[in-house]
Amino acid sequence: MIRMGTVLALYLANLPFADSVFVVLLTLPMLAMVLAGLTRIESKQFQVGDVFWFCLFIYFVISPLQLLHGDQIGGTTAITAFAYEPGEYVAAMIIVVLFCLPFLFVSMEKGERAPTSVEPGLTGLLVVNVTSFALFVLSESGFDRLLLPRLEQDPSQSFIAGMLFLAAQSVTTCLIAARFRVAQHRFAAAIPLLATVLLLAISRNPFNAPRFILLAVWGPIVLALAGGKVSASKFYIASLLALTVGFPILNITTRSGLSGLSDLSQLSVVGNFFDIPSIDVYDTAVHAVRFMSAHDHLWGEKLTAVVLFFVPRAMWEGKPIVGGLDIGNELFSAGMYGTPNLSFFLGCDFYMDFGFLGVVLGGTVAAVLLRSALRSTWGSFFQVDVMHFVIASSLPILLRGPVGAVLPLFTCQMLVTRLAAIPVRRDATRAVSAAEG
Repeated sequence: MIRMGTVLALYLANLPFADSVFVVLLTLPMLAMVLAGLTRIESKQFQVGDVFWFCLFIYFVISPLQLLHGDQIGGTTAITAFAYEPGEYVAAMIIVVLFCLPFLFVSMEKGERAPTSVEPGLTGLLVVNVTSFALFVLSESGFDRLLLPRLEQDPSQSFIAGMLFLAAQSVTTCLIAARFRVAQHRFAAAIPLLATVLLLAISRNPFNAPRFILLAVWGPIVLALAGGKVSASKFYIASLLALTVGFPILNITTRSGLSGLSDLSQLSVVGNFFDIPSIDVYDTAVHAVRFMSAHDHLWGEKLTAVVLFFVPRAMWEGKPIVGGLDIGNELFSAGMYGTPNLSFFLGCDFYMDFGFLGVVLGGTVAAVLLRSALRSTWGSFFQVDVMHFVIASSLPILLRGPVGAVLPLFTCQMLVTRLAAIPVRRDATRAVSAAEG
């Protein structure tokens, strides 16, 4: 009830401010899909599906309702605005609907799973955590650069393997948090937890990292401490607070550091509720349609850029760029936004490569991959599903995009989680063999 109630209440609150009947009709297919997806979740506890469908609701239902005015799109974050044709708005929404449709057939509700009886040792987790922290600092060219506000950091000084080190730090801290939750002696278990949390806070904090990266890094740890048992009502309340208060604050602090705190007095919670800031993913989808009206399909170029994200451009000078950079650079050059670093929906990369057929196939493949990850038994530690925590924490930025820019951390987190399960699986197999023998 809380799921449907929250979505419908938000929709009805924004509906009177819609610019036209066209905008309302434009958002109805995605609204129907979101409601259909949420009705499949029966648990009273927060699930991965809550994140998935609520993000789509904000990105492709609420945002268009708030930002479409006449033939233009753009809210308070836009400097100027393009005039688009109705057909371009419709085509962009068709891309989103076609890509997301296969996900209706993916169960995003965690089923009953036998908890693992063997857990990773604390010593090993601490060694990996501290080593990863040291390597991450080195990959960021030392503490001086690491602690700078994000806009003052020179991207050329970072090392691509830094995402692997950060992922190892995040996952091992999550595992130590899960261990703390089930520990018999909480005080003793709290010491390593506090130590690893402190190191992670140095690596990624509200003054040196993008807000969605903060969510991806810290989300699994918070969920682990809660044992994954967060009520759906708490999730939706927290999500609304994040959209109207938390993320707008982080939008300032992560760019300006401590000096940005003086700008917090200008924030308006009510204003943010009716014009959620920095949600530009539908904007760029619309412009992708216009972009492709003047360009031929790219036949795998954008998909190559997404899949081969781990190949440094220094090693491959002709490496393609993700679609989000094409669109972002064009909008930036036209003065619509103050930065080319904009959101970009993954379905649009498939559209730029192969048209609507590519969108359908891409959505199907992505849905299969998500289903496989959610059903994996490799992510359970200390009686909680860490892999689900990682997926839930990364979904907002994976759906918002550009995927090629955010995929490295998520992929590394999933890899580290799977690697951490190998000794657990091996020990469990030996224990079963010994019992049978």
